[in-house]
Amino acid sequence: MSVGIALSGGGIKSFSQLPVLEALHKKGINIDYYAGTSMGAAIAALAASGLELEVMIPLALEVEELLLKQRVFSRPSLRMLPFSKNKIHAGYVDGEVIETIIDPIFQEHGISNIRDVKVPLAIPSVDILTGKLIVFVSHPELFNAHKDWIVISDVKLSLAVRASCSFPFIISAVPYDNYLLTDGGVKMNLPLDLVEAYGATKTVAVTMHQDSDFTEYDRIQPLANRVMDLMAGSKDELVVGRADVHINIPLNDIWVFDIGKGIDTITAGEQIMEEYQKSLETLIKKPTFWEKLFNLV
Repeated sequence: MSVGIALSGGGIKSFSQLPVLEALHKKGINIDYYAGTSMGAAIAALAASGLELEVMIPLALEVEELLLKQRVFSRPSLRMLPFSKNKIHAGYVDGEVIETIIDPIFQEHGISNIRDVKVPLAIPSVDILTGKLIVFVSHPELFNAHKDWIVISDVKLSLAVRASCSFPFIISAVPYDNYLLTDGGVKMNLPLDLVEAYGATKTVAVTMHQDSDFTEYDRIQPLANRVMDLMAGSKDELVVGRADVHINIPLNDIWVFDIGKGIDTITAGEQIMEEYQKSLETLIKKPTFWEKLFNLV
């Protein structure tokens, strides 16, 4: 039996996925394949790099603090101006700043290229120019790609994460080779297909969709977040039924770019996981008759 986990996009809400990984670890469930979209890609990349959870949670909060201090999401980059050198495209936040923040974290743990990760990893992005799904893959020899996917396996991990996190209209798209890459959530918010392409026989899908009515329709940012959430939710519904375990963490009062609420999302994740303990037990390998007989487990 092999277990794959698919972490959906959700900006700061993806911090709630950390307690999911913690709950799986406590149950003794090892993850054999990781896939993550947008901020879920960052969480998946950290986990696939072999970082312990007691390291990952403080690291995630440290990155959040850096984003706050540098006011990354509150100040438009001058590089969006038409006359600027190295003009950014499709967003007002310079995504290169995000890559600059996360790259040293991977480097510190001996990870530069996506191929350096300890556990097979897949990260989706979308080429704005052609509309093709670009999949960054750490172990291409294990990955059975769909014929329409473009697979890239030789790339800096920080760039792959940045590309998948390039939220449309907000974070600038990433020029890479002949592509202009944007958020993987545009086509694949829940990358369940990617862990299945690795051959996972048991799968976990993690989403963060609201389960209450929306009321902040007079505020542009929460409204934009709500629209994207509805679009992502519709796509997720098409695939989530295939997962052996589906965990949804409904963060109704937190939107994608609520930087500063990371600890709140982690707490919410911890609370919701109390409801999923029994579901996780379906992922625990039960010994066969022969294994019991010969004391092989």
